[in-house]
Amino acid sequence: MNLSTEGKSLLKGILIFSVVGIIVGFFLVPSSTAMVTTSVIDLPFELFMSNRLGFVLGVVLAALMSAVKVILLEKSVNKAMKMDDATKASLYMGAGYLPRMLLTVVVLAASVIFLGLFGIFGALVGTISLSVSAYMIKFFERRNKSNKSPKERSE
Repeated sequence: MNLSTEGKSLLKGILIFSVVGIIVGFFLVPSSTAMVTTSVIDLPFELFMSNRLGFVLGVVLAALMSAVKVILLEKSVNKAMKMDDATKASLYMGAGYLPRMLLTVVVLAASVIFLGLFGIFGALVGTISLSVSAYMIKFFERRNKSNKSPKERSE
């Protein structure tokens, strides 16, 4: 499938944010599951950040889900743009939203159900990678625009 420039940029942003998230998480997440809960305050930390491998697998699973969501969104937008009736296009885009949200729910539910395999915190990091990627693209576009001379901006 041929993705647009925006779709490719989103996928690159997801990859970058996920890799950075894995690197940061590698230092924050304990290396083993042999944590002993000493207080009620430590319990959420133990549940969300059980081990490094689980964290990494959670990020990877959710980042793949975010990439699939980009592809589904691209297909929906392309098909809606080809429709003649704006109302039908709007309804089609709204209907396309449901599978993308269900995909998110399934991934997050899988990370809860298979808590020993996927880290919930890692899945959350991978889930927000699409949103962060979109903001990163906007930030860099604005930065590149402001770095251009007035003559280059008008072209």
